[in-house]
Amino acid sequence: MVFRSDAARRAYRIVLDRYPPFDGGGAFRWGSRWTRPGCWVVHAAETFALAVLENLVHWQTVSLPPGLVCVRVKIPRGLDQERVDRLDRAALASNDFTATQALGHRWYAGGRTAVLWVPSAVSPYESNVLFNQRHADFSRLEVDPPEPAHVDPRLTSRARPS
Repeated sequence: MVFRSDAARRAYRIVLDRYPPFDGGGAFRWGSRWTRPGCWVVHAAETFALAVLENLVHWQTVSLPPGLVCVRVKIPRGLDQERVDRLDRAALASNDFTATQALGHRWYAGGRTAVLWVPSAVSPYESNVLFNQRHADFSRLEVDPPEPAHVDPRLTSRARPS
C-alpha cells in the first residue's frame, strides 16, 4: 500500500564503523530476509531499541562487536512510502525467505517509492524500514552523522548465578 505521511518519521541503523553507515552494499552482495542479492537496499528499524535487537539476532551472539555506530534517518513529511500490511507470521518467522524476498523484490523492481515499511520478525509490534538506494527520492532522506551505538551492557552479558 502506498501512502504519504503527514509527519516526518525516523528510522535507526546500527552498523560496524568500518562500513559506510548508510549504504546497501551488504544487501547488494548477500541479500536479506527482504531482498535478493543485486538490490541496493539499506535496512533500518523504526526505533533504536529494535535496531539493537535486530543486531543481536543478526550477530547471533551474546555480545555485540565493538565499533558499532548508529545513524538516525529522517523521512521527510510528504514522501511517498509503502507498507507491507499483511504477511503470514509463519512466513515472517521462517528461515525460508522466499515469500518475504518476493515482496521486497516486487517493491524494489517496481520503483514506486524509496521507502518500504516491513514487519519485524524479532518484534511483532514494530517495523523495519527498507530504503531503495537507487530511487530518486533516496536523496530526500536526511541522514545524521554516525554516532557510537551505546548499548546497555546488561543486554549482552550472560546472566550470572546469584
